[in-house]
Amino acid sequence: MGKKLKALMVFLVVLQMVFGGMVNAFAEENEEDKEPAGQPNVTIVNGPVFDVVAGEVNEVNINVKNLSSSIAKSVVLMPKFAEITDNPLKITTKSGSTNIVGISGNASQTITLLVDVDKTAPTQTYTVDIKFSYFNTDGVNYDSTSTIYFKVKNVNTEGSMLLENFSLEPDGLEAGGTGKISAVVRNRGPLNIYDVEVSISDLDPAVISAVGESSKKFPNFHAGTQETVSFNLSAGAEVAAGSYPVTFNIVGKDENNKEYKMSQKYYVSVGGSSSGKKSELEIRNLAEPEGVYGVNQNFDVAFELFNKGDAEAKNIKVTAKEYGEGGNIVPKSSSVISVDKLEPGASCPVSFTFAATGASVTRNYTVELAVEYEQNGKTVTFNQYAGANVSNPDNDKEDEDKKESKPKIIVSEYKADPIIVNAGEEFDLYMTFLNTHAVKNVKNVKMFLTMAEETSKDTESTGNVFTPVDSSNTFYFDSIPSKGTVTKQMRLFTVPDAQPKTYTLTVNFEYEDEEGNEYTATELLGINVQQMTKVETSEIAMPPTAEVGMPVSLYFDLYNTGKVDLSNLKVVIEGDIDTTTKSVYIGNCKSGESSYYEGSFSVLNEGENNVKLTISYDDPSGKVIEKVSEYTITGTAPVPVDDMMMEGEDMNMEGGQKMPVSINAIIISIIAVIAAAVIAVIIYKKIKHKKAEKYIEADDDIFDDEETDGGEDNKLDR
Repeated sequence: MGKKLKALMVFLVVLQMVFGGMVNAFAEENEEDKEPAGQPNVTIVNGPVFDVVAGEVNEVNINVKNLSSSIAKSVVLMPKFAEITDNPLKITTKSGSTNIVGISGNASQTITLLVDVDKTAPTQTYTVDIKFSYFNTDGVNYDSTSTIYFKVKNVNTEGSMLLENFSLEPDGLEAGGTGKISAVVRNRGPLNIYDVEVSISDLDPAVISAVGESSKKFPNFHAGTQETVSFNLSAGAEVAAGSYPVTFNIVGKDENNKEYKMSQKYYVSVGGSSSGKKSELEIRNLAEPEGVYGVNQNFDVAFELFNKGDAEAKNIKVTAKEYGEGGNIVPKSSSVISVDKLEPGASCPVSFTFAATGASVTRNYTVELAVEYEQNGKTVTFNQYAGANVSNPDNDKEDEDKKESKPKIIVSEYKADPIIVNAGEEFDLYMTFLNTHAVKNVKNVKMFLTMAEETSKDTESTGNVFTPVDSSNTFYFDSIPSKGTVTKQMRLFTVPDAQPKTYTLTVNFEYEDEEGNEYTATELLGINVQQMTKVETSEIAMPPTAEVGMPVSLYFDLYNTGKVDLSNLKVVIEGDIDTTTKSVYIGNCKSGESSYYEGSFSVLNEGENNVKLTISYDDPSGKVIEKVSEYTITGTAPVPVDDMMMEGEDMNMEGGQKMPVSINAIIISIIAVIAAAVIAVIIYKKIKHKKAEKYIEADDDIFDDEETDGGEDNKLDR
């Protein structure tokens, strides 16, 4: 046995000398003229947004280009979705292969992707990272990633509008009376509905009719939102008691331009009237004060309250006050007069005494007269006005220096949903606008947004961070009453490359007061944007079994494929193992950069050994993010060295020993390698010999050409 091992060792030394010389011969000859290959750069140059239809297999052509002058070989395409739940997309290639043999420098190839979109996919935009892995001509591996977006259009999903929470004020109408009917319109479907019109029908002037408008329009009814609509109704004077239908109708078009309609009835209760009679009050013979009145000088406003109806008016209340801000003229008598009842055709005198205060200026002041009474069980009100001239010279100069109080619109409340917006995703912005003035209304209100400008530190380019989704960034309101509010919801998209920080969104207002004076105002909103961190690894080859006490090597690459830099990147391996590289601190890793982990361990137990691998890092906000992977490795008993060497040893029938099986296998493998090496040397020498022959032939051709040329010259000389 010892002699055989010695012979084997001698043989291996000779083999090393032979191969060492061959490798050196090849290396010396090839390295003289060889230059290092450059780094290819493979990326997608079209898109990046592609429209796809839900419920179909969509063909999407992407243009893959090598932006460098170096050849990219063995290009592998690997789609990777952003971290979303219930991903509705499946991506394959039309050819069935994700491999490209090669792309020359500055060349491009078109690849057709088959994007299978689930029929229930909601209408929104999905982010997909296409990772490329390839080699240069020196065999060096490189990776690059391009991001594309698939905007899903769902033609299978239908809109879903709902009418709910009907209310009638008062609870029932009296014959000849009026009321207000309201309902909540809610879009509970996944699609926006456009050009929505809500109307009421089944109206009969003799039964129930609309007072004023009978329809309301909404240019864009966003999915998941609701609006309250109200219509004024009037019951006929001779209508019989009962319940009468009022039909609510909704029409519009969804995002797929498909027409949408729905109707729902609501029954209005009417008390009825046997006579159809009603009371109706009016102010007659109004006597306004004549002349000019100074401070603390009394003047009267008098009139007759007349019932021109054919029924008794009850619980009458007449109120007098200064119209507007008040405090300039005040009542010296009681400001409220009550009358229990007033028969049809009857009247009663009413008078109020006022006087100007020191706060007044020289001008005409208006007295507002408000009359309230009960008509067939319903409260009816109407107003009338009278004027009085006041003189206060002492206050006129001071008033000239005073600035007129102007109405102002502010954003009293706003909310982003979600509160922290992810770059590359959509979000809802809810805003409430308040007219802060105590008495002045505003009208013709125009509101528009000025999107925040973003500067990329990488490209030094500028552009809007936020973009409205399926709408304009300009909106209009007819009016906002004093101390009143209006609300607005917008759907916005955040660009994928937005840097993580708080962006300023400017809300601009243009509006008028009741006198037609124009005003402008601005409000600032803060929107917090964050970038999603992404750390990927190469394949982690964790063995299913390992010998107890024997080292197991572990190596894998780490890639920061997100848009932001990471800090405190660390890899920890622990469990039923013994290792000197339990915790490896890598440190900072910028966006687009890569690092690696290299270590070793050995399992402790025979049977199952639990191994936990944790990759942790800090995002730009300081939040610690961990990615944990757990493995189970089966530990096996160590095999003694002597048993390995003697394995397969056996006695033959004549008493002699056979060569160990492991040594036989080694010798056979060595012979095969030597044979392959000899063949390679022969081929190499033949190629070299053929090259030499070609050079000789080329030289002969050149020599023959020179002789021929010389002969012709001699002929010419002769």
